[in-house]
Amino acid sequence: MIYLVCITHAPNGSIAAVGGNDSATGTLRHFTEAQAIAAIDAGTERFAVRDDKGHQADVRVAHNGTRRFLETHRDGFVTDNLGRLPVCRHSQSVAPSPSPAPYRPAPVQRGHCVGMKLLK
Repeated sequence: MIYLVCITHAPNGSIAAVGGNDSATGTLRHFTEAQAIAAIDAGTERFAVRDDKGHQADVRVAHNGTRRFLETHRDGFVTDNLGRLPVCRHSQSVAPSPSPAPYRPAPVQRGHCVGMKLLK
């Protein structure tokens, strides 16, 4: 059983990766969403989320018709949901996405009609 302790979001807001403690070895392991889904489908790993009060929700694979994703079993407690987990701080460095250039409006030349024909 992997008890999830953190998640990483994709740019569109979905889950990109999860991290958790392996109950058998005690090591922290990270999985992409696709790896976690494949492990659940193959039956090689089970995932769960526990809150500080001991509530536990199993993680399962859900789908919205075309896309498969991870979700916690709805048990009435919001404190043991995937969305409540903090962001993972992976040990490997991830290249940050480039920042867009700051907006700088084009200079305005006052007193000129640029690109317009004068009507007679």
